[in-house]
Amino acid sequence: MNTERPAASQGTAMPVRVDAQRNAARVLAAARRAVASAGLDVSYHEIAREAGVGVGTVYRRYPERDQLMAAVLSDILTELIDTAHQALDCDDAWEGFSLLFTGLALRTAQNAGLSGSLDQHGGPAVAQQRHELLDLTRRVIERAQDQGRLRRDLAWQDVLRLTGAPAVRGCVLGLEPDPAHGHHLVLTVLLDGLQAG
Repeated sequence: MNTERPAASQGTAMPVRVDAQRNAARVLAAARRAVASAGLDVSYHEIAREAGVGVGTVYRRYPERDQLMAAVLSDILTELIDTAHQALDCDDAWEGFSLLFTGLALRTAQNAGLSGSLDQHGGPAVAQQRHELLDLTRRVIERAQDQGRLRRDLAWQDVLRLTGAPAVRGCVLGLEPDPAHGHHLVLTVLLDGLQAG
């Protein structure tokens, strides 16, 4: 008995899987953009519109909101963990520190409520990534301090907290924040102040 499937079936199975993977990637990328602009309470309809798919596609992929938020947080943390490894691979400890500090600051500024949502929405997998990133960040900071490139009068936790400074928004004496240059200006001043000597 011939158990081979018809050629037509074999030829159509792969595109379905590819389309599903493509849609999943589009939904996740759209969710990241939507969360960055509107915060963690963004609706599935907004995410679907941003991704260019039907809202049913979003629900099929992420039936529960916590699953979607965990996927967004995990994607961002994976990116930052990769940056931390790149930082440790740099021969120049200050160059590595600047790379990670900038990455952390920009991601924090771009993602509304990210840091405060890790424990609430992430679950065990995201908690594990968070602890991994914290350990890598400590190593990057202490390495730069050991090489005499980063000031030693700050604990690594204090240096990490400073990555949240560019995310602070608000008007000062009637002057509105400059979205085009504000983050980079604050980063430049912070890095200058953190450098030893």
